[in-house]
Amino acid sequence: MDKISQIVFIAILLALTVSLFCGCIKIEDSHYENADASLINDSASDEAVSLMNYLKSIYGKYVISGQYINEYEDFGLPQFRVDENDVNSPSTVFKANELSAVKSVTGDLPAMLGLDLSGAECGARCFSIEQALEWHKAGGIVTICWHWLVDNKDGKERAFYTKDTNFNLQETLNNKDGERYAGMIADIDAVSERLKILRDNQVPVLWRPLHEAAGGWFWWGASGENAYKELWDILYDRMTNYHNLNNLIWVYNGQDTKWYVGDDKCDIIGDDPYYNKGRKEYQKDDCNKSRFKTCYKTSSSKMIAMTENDFLPNIDSMFEQNVKWLTFCTWCREFVCVMQGDGNRVTTPQYAASYATAEELKEVYSDSRVITLSKLQSNGGYLK
Repeated sequence: MDKISQIVFIAILLALTVSLFCGCIKIEDSHYENADASLINDSASDEAVSLMNYLKSIYGKYVISGQYINEYEDFGLPQFRVDENDVNSPSTVFKANELSAVKSVTGDLPAMLGLDLSGAECGARCFSIEQALEWHKAGGIVTICWHWLVDNKDGKERAFYTKDTNFNLQETLNNKDGERYAGMIADIDAVSERLKILRDNQVPVLWRPLHEAAGGWFWWGASGENAYKELWDILYDRMTNYHNLNNLIWVYNGQDTKWYVGDDKCDIIGDDPYYNKGRKEYQKDDCNKSRFKTCYKTSSSKMIAMTENDFLPNIDSMFEQNVKWLTFCTWCREFVCVMQGDGNRVTTPQYAASYATAEELKEVYSDSRVITLSKLQSNGGYLK
């Protein structure tokens, strides 16, 4: 057997092992009833507690619908204003192209809005805070991730992909008196100042930093699980104990049991099951059983959320297979929108059926077990 054949054989063997291992994990029905609704922050705000209690009340019975919007879009453009012809008119999140596309098909909007704070760490204009304020005012749930553009202090452009930066997390953690470590703390402080606006306006946030760490494609995962866990602790301590961001609900998204930060250091476990276009039928049959079960093995005491996805989950299969994700949150741009040309990040409000047909989207949003914005509003919201 040549070297390439050996590699292929080992890869297949590992895949079968993982499949068998995940398949033998039984999700107990009691998991949904017994999942912990307490928050790790003893000083959590009343609104964070209310949101967490609401999530627990629907876990295993309903699924929160979610949609990310394009973090690269210039929401200062006229097309995103309340009144396009008035230069003084404010922008509105309800004209975000992803939301327009979804509403054009379903007549409804997701209950949860996905946002990104990428760029806030280096002073860039960030519309996410004002969008979160508007969404919250309308009764919606806010979740925020952070594609952290780190500064390697070498004069080169900041980046979050490992391949695009020479930043080494482990080396930085080993030299806490160094320039790169100071820069990292300054970034946390800058983002925290933005999040304080939401805190001061009583907006609870499902906060998902350092996501998809085990994959290694982001710099915060490139130095291994120990460096990642140390960074998580630093981030939590700085944001919670120094900046008093008590409105945050901490969502772990390391995607590997070995990377788990611990039950005492996160509130919810998330996973991002991407299947890619060629595997749609497999996704439909599997309904992400193995990914849910990995989260369950990581901790059976935490609620489990689908924090990003490409294909929409099949709601019938989720309930039949007893993998009842707390949420789904479809990624932005080409996952729901027709794009303006190839190779750019500019969207249109036209729905793209690349990952879910219009009928599939309507079926999910109209399912009685899926909570949309209108259903959330009509039920009195979550701040009770």
